[in-house]
Amino acid sequence: MKKQLCETYSHQATHGQLCRWLSLPRSTSYYKSSGNKRGRKPSTHTPMQSGELVNNEQVVDDLIHEVFGQEFNRYGYQLSNEELRSLGYIINPKKTYRLMAENGLLLERSGRSKITRRWVKWRKIKDAMPLEYICMDIKYVYIHGARRNAYLLCIMDVGTRTVLGWSLRFSMKHTDVILCLHAALCEFHQRPEEIILRTDNGSQFIAHGLRKYCESHDLSQEFTHVATPEENAYVESLFSCIEREVIRRYEFESLYHAREVFKRYFNWHNNGRRRHALKRKAPIEYWNTAFVCHPVKPPSALSAGFVKGDDTNKKIKNRSSLVSPLTNSERGLSLLNQDDKGNVLNHFEKSVQ
Repeated sequence: MKKQLCETYSHQATHGQLCRWLSLPRSTSYYKSSGNKRGRKPSTHTPMQSGELVNNEQVVDDLIHEVFGQEFNRYGYQLSNEELRSLGYIINPKKTYRLMAENGLLLERSGRSKITRRWVKWRKIKDAMPLEYICMDIKYVYIHGARRNAYLLCIMDVGTRTVLGWSLRFSMKHTDVILCLHAALCEFHQRPEEIILRTDNGSQFIAHGLRKYCESHDLSQEFTHVATPEENAYVESLFSCIEREVIRRYEFESLYHAREVFKRYFNWHNNGRRRHALKRKAPIEYWNTAFVCHPVKPPSALSAGFVKGDDTNKKIKNRSSLVSPLTNSERGLSLLNQDDKGNVLNHFEKSVQ
């Protein structure tokens, strides 16, 4: 730009004056680009260990016939460079990469598709109406009978703190998240025009399948920033209650046992547990009193994910399933009772120790 001004007003002032006024070094004003590629020109020959210089075309020909001529060989440029060195060439990986790129011998790049995520703008959600903002997250639940962790998915309405749906599984994929979310939303006959779904950046939540589901069902998905769980504090607060009121008080014999306990807990949470954020009322009570005229009504029942497979540990017998009792008939609960030989006695009998 400054060089063009110097050329435009060269007949009205001297070249030195124009350079001073424009703060342009005189050497820069005289520079003219040659249009060629910067740097040293690439070499056309490659030396060998015997001292002979070989044309680069011969190097590429040897690379195609001697290296890629093998039946299963699909090397990248680094391993191809090692093969050329074993053939007696003195060549570095940069030159091998250049020769392979010029002749179309590089491997296809399996690049990740760049999808723009919608990030959380406000950490705290204020004056949220029912089903306007929902959030979900996954928590580990240790199953003592199986000696492994299970995944607990919870879907929560921010405005009323109501748990809309949950799922407990040993493996949690994005398809399981979609099924649980769909079952939770199907409970409502009337829905707002836009529902904002807030999640973190877990593999289940950034999947393309969940993104397509949200687009087809008028859900706007937003993501919390990395290492910022306080942006999803509503469901994290629920997990804190679950940790204190359920996980620390129970020893689960199986996944079925844990599912039965969480089924009762979430029903009690929605209908009986008082929360300070809801003016010390239960979520369903607060929904019915604070949003009387709102068209969206509370769900009739919770939706829970399907649990498949028998994870009952046969080695554990007569173990108390409860550390601190909540109900009188909770200890030793087992939905699958077996004898010493492992035969199923009664699918629906509950043993009380």
